[in-house]
Amino acid sequence: MNLLNTALKKTAILSLSCLPLIAFCQDYPKMAKDLQQQFKEDKVYVIGTATTYEFSKDSKVGAKVEITGDEDLLSLRYNDGINILQVYDGNSKIEKFYAESNLHQKAPDDKKVCGTYTSDGLFFDDSKFCGHQLRLKEVGEVWHSHFEKKIYDAKYLSTIFFPSSYPTAEKKIKLIIPRELDIEIKEFNFEGYSIKKSETADGSDRIIEYTAKKLTGMKTERAERGMQYTYPHLLILPKSANVSGKQMMILSSNADLYSWYSGLASQLQPDRQALQSTVNQLVKDKKTDEEKVKAIYYWVQDNIRYIAFEDGVAAFKPDEAQHVFEKKYGDCKGMANLTREMLKAAGYDARLTWIGTRHIMYESIPTLAANNHMICTLFLKGKEYFLDGTEKYVPFGENALRIQGRPAMIEDGNKFIVEKIPVADEDADVRNITATINGEALEGKCTVTLKGESKKNFLYQYHYTKNDDKSEWVSSFASDGNDKIKITNLKLPDLDQREGMLTFDCNYSYPGAVSSFNNEYYIDLDPSKSFQSWVIKDDRQSDVDFKERIHEKIIVVLTIPQGYKAATLPDNINIKEPEFSFSVQYKQEGDKVIYTKELNIPEGVIQKKNFAKWNNAVKELTKSYDNQIVLKK
Repeated sequence: MNLLNTALKKTAILSLSCLPLIAFCQDYPKMAKDLQQQFKEDKVYVIGTATTYEFSKDSKVGAKVEITGDEDLLSLRYNDGINILQVYDGNSKIEKFYAESNLHQKAPDDKKVCGTYTSDGLFFDDSKFCGHQLRLKEVGEVWHSHFEKKIYDAKYLSTIFFPSSYPTAEKKIKLIIPRELDIEIKEFNFEGYSIKKSETADGSDRIIEYTAKKLTGMKTERAERGMQYTYPHLLILPKSANVSGKQMMILSSNADLYSWYSGLASQLQPDRQALQSTVNQLVKDKKTDEEKVKAIYYWVQDNIRYIAFEDGVAAFKPDEAQHVFEKKYGDCKGMANLTREMLKAAGYDARLTWIGTRHIMYESIPTLAANNHMICTLFLKGKEYFLDGTEKYVPFGENALRIQGRPAMIEDGNKFIVEKIPVADEDADVRNITATINGEALEGKCTVTLKGESKKNFLYQYHYTKNDDKSEWVSSFASDGNDKIKITNLKLPDLDQREGMLTFDCNYSYPGAVSSFNNEYYIDLDPSKSFQSWVIKDDRQSDVDFKERIHEKIIVVLTIPQGYKAATLPDNINIKEPEFSFSVQYKQEGDKVIYTKELNIPEGVIQKKNFAKWNNAVKELTKSYDNQIVLKK
C-alpha cells in the first residue's frame, strides 16, 4: 500500500480523536516521517481542509457570500517556516484569521502581514492579502488555521480551486444556496481526480458538497499554461435573485455582464481639452486617416508606461484618460481609455473593448473571470482595428498572439458587439546561412528574418536590454544562443520601425564544426539545436505554453570544397502531429549540400495528452542533431 493511502487511513482515524488540533497526538510524528519520503520538496502536508460558502440574498447587489474555512497542516520539516495567506479586496473583508499548533504555538496577530497582491496577468485588480508566518518547530507538528471572510457582492466570487500549494489528503467544499438565488456551478478539469459530489436540501437551501482526495500541490512550471486549463475548479455563476417577490438580475447573460461593465465606464468624465493640443500636434502633418491613427496609437505605446495601479472598483473601471495622460502611466484599462479619447479628439469612432486573453479558458460565459484585458476598437471606413496600447511593438493592423482568435466585447451604447480578433497568418524566425570550410570552422554569412510574434519578442528584449549589453545580446540572438559561434559585421535595421518584417545580416564563424581524418571532413551543419533534449517530465501538471506560435526554419547551404564529394548524408526525419511538426532534410545540388530544418508548433501549446508523442519526437530530433555529413576526397 502506498504512503498516501496509508496517510489517508490514519487521517480518518486521527480526525476523530485529535481534532481540534490543540492537543499533541503521538501518531503525527511517525505519519510525517513516512510522508517525508514521498513529498521530498514540500514543507507541509495538508491533512484536511474544509471550506463553506454560504450565499444569501442582498437587496442592492442580489447576493453576497460568507466563507468559513479550516485547515490542518502537518509539518514535514524541522525548524523551517511557511506563509499562509488569505486574499481580500475592496468588495470583501476578512473578519477572522488565526493559526495555532498542537505544540501550543500561536501565530501572533501583531505579526500578521497585510499588503497589496499582484498577479502576472494583465487585468490587475485591487486584491490584497493577509498572511501569517508559521514556524515549523518539529517534524509532525500540526498547525490548525481558521478564517472567516465576507464578500459583499457574489459576482466577485468567480472560481474555487481544489488544489493548494501543498499536497492534500482531503479537501471538502460546501456551498449553501437559498432557493431564491439562481446560482449555477460549472465544473472544470475533474477528469483524473478523485472528486465526489453530493447535493441535498436543508429547508429552503440547496446544499452542494464536494470531497476531493489525494490532491498534489500546485507547482510553478516552466512555460506553464493558465491555472484554469490545469487544475480542477468550480466556476460560480450568480445569475439572479428573488428579492421581495421580484427577480433581480445579477449576471444571467453576457448582456448583464456588458451592462455592468458599461455602467462603470459611463461614470467616466473625460476632459478631451487636456488631450487636444497633443492630438493636434501628432496629426497636423499627416495626410491620411491611417497616418493620423498610427501617430496617436504609437504615441500611447511609446509614452505611457504600463503599470498595475488600482483601488477599489478601479479593478474593473478604467482610469480617466486625462489622468493617464498626465501621469504617463496606466494599466490596460487606463491605456485603452486614453487611446479611445485621443482618437475621439481627432474625430474618430473609437470604443472600449473587453477581452479575455488566451490565458483564460472561458468564452461566452457571463462571469468576471472571462475578461482579463481591455483594448480599444477603432471603426474606420467599414473596418475594425483592435488597438492594444500595452503591446509596445505591435504595429497598427496587427494583434498580439495572446488576443488573436479571442472573442471581444465592444461597447455599442446600450448594446454590445462581439467580434473575434483576427488570427495572423504565421509567426516566423527564418535563418539563411551560406557556409564554407576554413580549417576546423564553418564560415559564412547569415540572414535573419523575423515576422509577427518573433519580431515583437526580439524588439521587446532588445529595447529592454541595457545599452551596454545590447551588442552582446544581439550577437547571442544571431547565434541562437550557441556561444561557440562568433558574430561579426552585424548590421541592424531601424528598430523603431513597427511595420513589416525585420531582417538583418551578419558574418559568422562556427569553430569546431568541422573535423578531418584520412582525407575526410565530418561536419556539423546545425548551429542552433532547438529543442535538443527538451523532454517533458512525467510529473508535469500544466500543458506547455510557449506563449508564441513557433515557426523556426534554418537553411544552411554548404559549398563542398574542390576535390571533395559528399560521401554520407544523414537520414531525413519528418514528424507530423496535430500540435507540432519537425522536419530535417539533407540534399545535394551540384557542389552544394543543403540542410533544411523546420520546426512548427502552430498554436504554441503542447497539451498533456500529447506529452508522450512530443517526447518521442524530441528524442528523434536530438538523435538527428548528433548526425554529421561526411565529405570524402
